[in-house]
Order: sequence, then structure tokens, then C-alpha cells
Amino acid sequence: MTELAWLAGPSALVAVVATVVGAISLALFFARGQPWGTINDVSSIVLMLATIPVALAIASVSFTWFDWAAGAAAVGVVGMLGASVTQGLLITRRRTYAQLLPWTLGFGAVVGVWYLLIGLGGVRSPFFVDGLGLDELAIASGISFIALGYGFLRGNERHPLSIVGGIVLLVASTWFLGWLGVLFISGEIALS
Repeated sequence: MTELAWLAGPSALVAVVATVVGAISLALFFARGQPWGTINDVSSIVLMLATIPVALAIASVSFTWFDWAAGAAAVGVVGMLGASVTQGLLITRRRTYAQLLPWTLGFGAVVGVWYLLIGLGGVRSPFFVDGLGLDELAIASGISFIALGYGFLRGNERHPLSIVGGIVLLVASTWFLGWLGVLFISGEIALS
């Protein structure tokens, strides 16, 4: 197992836990208020930072129908770092929720584009083992990330796209990242 796979596998599983904690704490925040909002913000940072090694591991695999995996990773890392910074600014009270919301949603959409790029690229990539459906999970995660952000921007957490996007994102990205984590750790996916 390469060092990148060694890091990406556990990182993907940490991202899974952070996703679930984030979803639960977000629901509790909207129902009960603080401290659940801050817990959600912290879990969002953990999620984004833990996903960076996964993005790099995916980029290390050669795609056969397009050769811009590094570009896809760069898009993802920009979105992940940007989302982490905006959440950090919110936690440290450097900016308000209203000031940061467009930035947070924008960087989330960039992460959604990363998911779409790897999902679409996965159709012909040796990285996505035939029959596993990882590419479909990545595409669903990407669309959901974008829909969730658009719903929040157009309304709030009660907007239909926020609700549906959030639920699909929770299921699809958790399944995607969990599956990748297991495949990296087991050595079933060889990284160059």
C-alpha cells in the first residue's frame, strides 16, 4: 500500500464520520440552536480537510478518456480549503453567517463540481471497478452538493432543494467515501 493510499483510506472514513456528525448537528441546530451550529461547523472543517487526501489519491490514478485528473483534484482541493476557511472564519467570529454564506455555498458548489468531474471521469477509469457504482455515487454527490447550496441560497434550510439535496448528499457521499476508504485500506485500489 502506498503512503497516499495509507492516508486516503482512513481520511475517507474520518470524512464519513464527519458527514454523519455534521448532518445530525445541523438538524439539531435548526431544531434547538447552539451549540449544535458550532459542532456542525467544526465537523464541516474536518470533512473538507479529510477529503483532501481522497482527492489527491483519486488524481493519482490514470484516467483513460481524459487526462485532467490533476485538474479535477485542484478544483476539489480549492473548494475543500475554501469551505474550511469560511467555516473557520465563522467559528472564530471573524465574519457573520450572512457574510460567509455565499462563500461557503460557493466553495461547496466547487466541491460538487469535483465530485461531478471524478464521477464522469470514473466511467472509463481503472480507479472505478466495474459494477461498484462509485461513479454514480460521485455524480449524485456532486449534483446534491450543488442543489443543496442553491436551495440555501434561494431560500433556506426548508427549501425543497436544500432538503432533497442534503438527504441525497448524506447518503451518496457517505457511501462513496466509506466505500473508497475500505478499498484503499484493503489495497483493492492500487495507487501509483
